[in-house]
Amino acid sequence: MPQRLASASRNYALSALIAARAVREARKAQRKGSAAVSAVVFAHQVANARTSDQAVAEMLSEQRIAAPPAAVLDLLQFTTAPADFDQMLASVEADLHWQFDRLIESIVQDAARAAEQVAVGVRENVGWVRHLNLPSCDRCVPLAGRVYHYSDGFKRHPGCDCTMTAVRAGDTTYVEDPAELVRQGQVTGLSRADRRAILDGADFGQVVNLKRKSAGLLEAGQALTRGGRPTPAGIYRMASSQDEAVSLLRRFRYVTS
Repeated sequence: MPQRLASASRNYALSALIAARAVREARKAQRKGSAAVSAVVFAHQVANARTSDQAVAEMLSEQRIAAPPAAVLDLLQFTTAPADFDQMLASVEADLHWQFDRLIESIVQDAARAAEQVAVGVRENVGWVRHLNLPSCDRCVPLAGRVYHYSDGFKRHPGCDCTMTAVRAGDTTYVEDPAELVRQGQVTGLSRADRRAILDGADFGQVVNLKRKSAGLLEAGQALTRGGRPTPAGIYRMASSQDEAVSLLRRFRYVTS
């Protein structure tokens, strides 16, 4: 097993706790209408964005990496606009409570991941690896096998609970070995034949490639624009350099200085 940062594990646990609390409070607010539910979501998105921003600093500190941020995050910008939330809520079947729960949990977790990405992106020579909560599914495990550039989008599926670990760019210390996780029985969703093939030396990515194509993996915050302005994902897609990305983040108020 690769090393794991205590701060990354704490961040995962706290982010999941905030998302679960958001679901409970949102259920209670349902009888008061969508505005009350939206207020609950807003508060928990801000809380999770704040947690993520602080966690990135803690992860780097634990690794003794000096990488001060070039700008400060504006946490309010990682929330979902009420009009957008109303549209999302309208798509949920009223009698399917699990759909409501998944929507609340997902957008609160996505606020955290978007904030993590920006907190990484405003620092020089910092990248990230995927933090799995083992055992993990065969969709997420292959994605944990590399270090990502600050501008790479975070792919997730409905109900995904993975988070980020901030690392020095190119540092593979915290990268997971998918084949080793299979050997340890830490990968769910594989057939017996899939598992046998991987243990016999087949490439994990090739074995699950067809599954991944139909796995419903999306990029967290994948919309390039929202409410007439680019999202963090859209900014990273547009920017030709990290300096330009930080400038655009500042221009569109994701960071304040």
